[in-house]
Amino acid sequence: MAEDPQLQVTDMAPATEQVAVEEEHPDAPIIRRQVEYYFSDENLPSDLHLLQCCGGRENLPVSINRICGFKKMRSFKPRDMVIAALRKSPFLVVSEDGKTIRRKLPLQGPCALDPDFYNDEEIAYDPRARKPAAYPVPLLPQKKKEYPEGMTKNMMKPTGFEETYVEAPLTPAEAAEEQALYDPDKPFVERIEIAIQRFKQKRRMHEMYANVFNKWMRFGGVECSPNMFGGLSRQDMKGMDAEEIARAMAIHNVPWDRSDEKHWVVDFVGVGEAFLSSYYPAHYGFAPRQIENACKVLRSFYNYLLFHSVCDEYRTDLGKARELCDIAESQLPKTHAAGLALPGAFNSAASTIFGGSKAGTYAGNNTWAIQLKEEGVDLGDIGVMDEEARITFRTGVAIMGTDEQQSMLDTKVVRVLKDESFGLEVLAIHPADELTKEMYNIQNGQTKRKLCLQPLGKLVCRSWHIADFHEYDLPKDKYPNGRLPKAEEGKEYEFWVEDSVLAECFVGMKMDARIITLEGGITILDEVKETMCSFYKWLPNELWMERHPKQVVVRKKEWEEDEEGKEKIEVNGEDKGGEKFADDDSDFE
Repeated sequence: MAEDPQLQVTDMAPATEQVAVEEEHPDAPIIRRQVEYYFSDENLPSDLHLLQCCGGRENLPVSINRICGFKKMRSFKPRDMVIAALRKSPFLVVSEDGKTIRRKLPLQGPCALDPDFYNDEEIAYDPRARKPAAYPVPLLPQKKKEYPEGMTKNMMKPTGFEETYVEAPLTPAEAAEEQALYDPDKPFVERIEIAIQRFKQKRRMHEMYANVFNKWMRFGGVECSPNMFGGLSRQDMKGMDAEEIARAMAIHNVPWDRSDEKHWVVDFVGVGEAFLSSYYPAHYGFAPRQIENACKVLRSFYNYLLFHSVCDEYRTDLGKARELCDIAESQLPKTHAAGLALPGAFNSAASTIFGGSKAGTYAGNNTWAIQLKEEGVDLGDIGVMDEEARITFRTGVAIMGTDEQQSMLDTKVVRVLKDESFGLEVLAIHPADELTKEMYNIQNGQTKRKLCLQPLGKLVCRSWHIADFHEYDLPKDKYPNGRLPKAEEGKEYEFWVEDSVLAECFVGMKMDARIITLEGGITILDEVKETMCSFYKWLPNELWMERHPKQVVVRKKEWEEDEEGKEKIEVNGEDKGGEKFADDDSDFE
């Protein structure tokens, strides 16, 4: 009877695997003998390190990785074959997963973990090699410490940006050294350049901190470029003082034109306000963790300047800038939440009715939207139905409006008087009172589950000019204020907004909004394009971050009788014949 070929192959496969598993390390006897010696009655009682791993008479399993890290075991590889060799030891037991090893029979008798072990006169030892132990001797962990995902051991060490971090007291020598480094007679540019480098040396600049720090430095007028000579060796630094080392290792430098007070000013508060309120949110978003990291970097640098007396003439400004970091850490997440919540259901309904930004945006009756809703997909904001918008608006006016405004809804069509866009600053927030809540509860009881309306409160704002670059080039003879006369600055406006939306707002918050003024004095917050914190500020530095001034490169060739043709290059009127330039290295398209 013939055998099935498939069965024959299947029966042979385990035999092949078994041969591969039984292959032994060429030094297997040496491996077993060495590890058995580690755990033997001859070595283990006096081997304090191994006793800390196995617990002495407790016979705890020891990590095989730790054993393989011993000096005489490092040459035996691969690890799998080492484990296979140890499994054949009659004296030791290897765990099923091959990660730990222990003795078959626990240790008996005294060992170095006992306080009176070395008092036994019958035990011979070399006093010069004995290390005194602190009793009780702590055991060593046999499992690697687990770190959060994406983190390493070095990344978990203190960085210097923690809230509880405190600068160590200076020794007299260090104080004298820093007094010379930050001598008030030195120009501010020199002192701040040295302080930047020494600050970086005292902090662990992880990528998330270095990225913010470098952007902030550039925003403040400090240039950053790689070290051209690759750093310094210890031998090079032996003959240098602290200032020379800081300058040689610096990658941040302050150009000397920054000392020109006609074009540049030292303003710690202003640069901090503009960076945290305008540039950073626009480029890095409003994630709480990102905002916290940015504030940590700025706060830590301000603390360093204050503690080391780098620029005492600006100590008051540094204190204000440090307080600004606390305000930013609190307000920026609120600003983002308010931007998502505004303008609210009532204002969206009014915008739908009176041809605002929400008009004609309802898509809930489309086939694709109905199918997605049936599948349980949350479509978010897909506009407001006209019928729902009218009910929401009329209910709000009936409860919040005056008698004149209420009667106007019944007698004639409400007309739009103004449709403007400008900045607003929140002056006051008035949540809904008890009477308003009661009236809305009555209305919701009538509509039941079809439509649930939230009670309205009041958001009091005033018009505010956004001082940015959008109107920087208007002719001064026609517009002496440098902006278009769009709205009267400081004029107060009152908007009706739901309580849940008002909870996200705060006094001092600024926003770029579109306002519709209706007949009868009703003002509608049609659209909120952007929300900003109370200390919002814009600086021209932000333009410098994105686009550099264009270089005008003029190439000329001069021919003379006594020399070969030589190319002459002028950049912005200066002779740059010995340097190479691209035809156009600007960022403009």
